[in-house]
Order: sequence, then structure tokens, then C-alpha cells
Amino acid sequence: MSDYIRARSPEQKQERMEAIMAAADALFQEHPYHQITMGTIAEKLGWSRSNLYKYAATQEEIFLELHSQKNRAWLEDLAASLAGAPLPAPEFARIWAEATDRHGSFLRYQDIVISIIESNVTLERLTEFKRTFAQMLAPVIAVLARQCGCSAPEAQELYLRLLFQAPGLYNHYHCADLTREAMKAAGMPEVTGNFVDAYADFVELCVSQANKAQ
Repeated sequence: MSDYIRARSPEQKQERMEAIMAAADALFQEHPYHQITMGTIAEKLGWSRSNLYKYAATQEEIFLELHSQKNRAWLEDLAASLAGAPLPAPEFARIWAEATDRHGSFLRYQDIVISIIESNVTLERLTEFKRTFAQMLAPVIAVLARQCGCSAPEAQELYLRLLFQAPGLYNHYHCADLTREAMKAAGMPEVTGNFVDAYADFVELCVSQANKAQ
């Protein structure tokens, strides 16, 4: 057990939370979500569980914070990379897909956020999460609105379509070795192609349709 001193100032509390998130993120890179508990996070930190509970009531709270952190990084990358929009649809789609590929770790969190994480936190915490999400989203909604010449609500609907497609495609092209072995044993065709090409095709299709609708 490492030496533990309880945080007193807001800065110290933020440092503790950053350490907790780093430990949980490291575990998630190595293990599926269902194998991670408050106990394994505490063990990774070298803390007792009681010390961990001083900063987070559940592991879902920790993972919700991690999702927000990684989501912000992705959205900021998208907004910066596509600041020159409107662009030709194929160019826009390619840039969007390449930026998304740089944030594959975010897509792993997105894959579980609705079905697992959001269903195991308090209404107060989830409301705060959604409010923060809406604030982060505004610059990317503006990019999509410029690209497609559409309203903000229409751009948000398009954004959600693009967001929800990404984790499934990413998992398909980055499946685990065990999954590849099972597919081979079952006589299924080997996965070919790559995420960026496939996702760019999808983004271009959606953006082109949105343009035609205006």
C-alpha cells in the first residue's frame, strides 16, 4: 500500500481524480469493462477502497469523467481539423474519419456509455454530464451546419448519426485476436479494409444526403 494523504484543497482533489482516472484508463486498455471494479482501481493506485470512495462513489462515475475527457479531445480535434469547412464532401469526410481514428480510445468508451455507464449513475451526475456534453458539442455542430448549409438541430442529428456509427465500425476493424480466430474457425471471411476508408465512405454519404436535403 503506497502512502496516502487525503486531499484538502481543490487542486489536490483534482490531482487525486486525475490519478484515479489514469488508473481506470490503464485498466480499461488491458481488460474488458466487466472485469474492472472499485477494488481493482484502488489496487492499481495502491490505495484502500475506502480512500478511493472519498473521491468517487462508483466506477461508473469515474468512467463517465473519462468519457467526457476523451470526448472533449475528439471534438476539439474535429473542430480544429475542419475549421476550413465547407469543403468538398470527400475531403471533409476523410478529415473527419482520420481525426476520429486518432481517438480510438474514446470510441471504446462511447461503445459502453449508454448501455452501461449512464444507467449506473445518479440523475444529478448524468444531468451534469449531458450539460457538459452539449457545451463541448457546439463548435462541431457549427462546423456541420456550415458544411451542409443546415440548421443547428439538423446538424446535431447528423452528428449523432456519425457518432453512433463510429464505435461499431472501429470495433469491426480492430477486433480482438480471439474474435478473429473464432471467425476463421466458423468459416467467416477475414476482415479486410480499414476503419478510415470505411468510415469516410459513411461520413461522405451522410454529408452528401444532408446537402441534397437543403
